[in-house]
Amino acid sequence: MFDEFILPGVPPHIFWGFVALAVVVQGISKSGFAGGAGILSLPLMMLVMPVDKVAATMLPILILCDFNALYHHWHNKIWAKVMEIYLPSIAGIVAGAAVWWWVGQKGVEAWSGPIKRFAGVIAIVFALYIALREVSMAWVARHRFGQRAAIAAGVAAGFTSTIAHAAGPIVSLYLFSQHLGKTLFVGTVAWTFTLINLTKLPFYIATGLLQFNVLRFDLLLVPLVPFGSYLGHWMHHRVNERWFNWTIMVLTLIAGIQLLLNVNLIQRGLEWVVSSGL
Repeated sequence: MFDEFILPGVPPHIFWGFVALAVVVQGISKSGFAGGAGILSLPLMMLVMPVDKVAATMLPILILCDFNALYHHWHNKIWAKVMEIYLPSIAGIVAGAAVWWWVGQKGVEAWSGPIKRFAGVIAIVFALYIALREVSMAWVARHRFGQRAAIAAGVAAGFTSTIAHAAGPIVSLYLFSQHLGKTLFVGTVAWTFTLINLTKLPFYIATGLLQFNVLRFDLLLVPLVPFGSYLGHWMHHRVNERWFNWTIMVLTLIAGIQLLLNVNLIQRGLEWVVSSGL
C-alpha cells in the first residue's frame, strides 16, 4: 500500500522502525526536552525513503508539533523578534520551493543524490553544533546580532527548512542572542517555526510534493507525535539530557556521513561484527 514510500531493498521492518523513531524523536524535541534532537529525524527517514517523500511527510508532522508548542506558549512571544526572522525567511522559502520545482521537472531520482548529500552536510554540521552547543551558546550570549544578521538568518532558515526541515539551530542561535529569557525564547521560537512551516505548506502543494497519498501516510504517524511529546516530558525527570543529546549527536553524525558518502555504515558495521566472530 505504501511501497512508493520505501526505497528499493529496504526491509519493511527497517523502514517502519526508522520512520517511527524519526517521528518520536521529533515529538521528544518539540516537548522541550533535548531541543536539538529533531535534527535526527530527516536523515533517519532519508536512509529508507525517497527524498521528496521525506520532505512532504515531515511537513504536516512538524505543523502538528508546532501547534502543540503554541498551546503551551500562546502568549510567550515577542512579535518584533518573530518578524525579524520570519519576513526574510519567505525569500528563502521561495528559493527552496523553486529548487523542489526544478528537481520535479528534471526528475527526483536524478537529483536524489545531491539532495541527500546536502542533507548529509547539514546533519554533520548540526551534529557538531550539538557537540559544541554549550560553547556556541556561551559565545552567542556575549553578542547581540543586529538587523543584517536577522536577514541572513531568516533567508538561510527559510531555505534550509524548505529543503530539509533543518533550520532549528539557525533560528535558535539568532533568537538566543537577543537575550529574551527562557520563556519568551521558547515561545518566540515556537511562533517563528509555526509561521515558517505554514508558509511552506502552499508551496509544497504547488510543487507537487504534498499530495493525498502523503497525507494518508501521515495519518498512520500522527499518534506517534503525542507519544513522543509524552515521552519527552517523562524523560525530562528521568534521563540525563546531556547524555541524550550526545546520543542524538552520534546518531545524526552517522546518518549524515551515510547520506554524504552513500555508504551504509550500520550495515558495514554489522558485517564487520559477523566476520570478526564477535
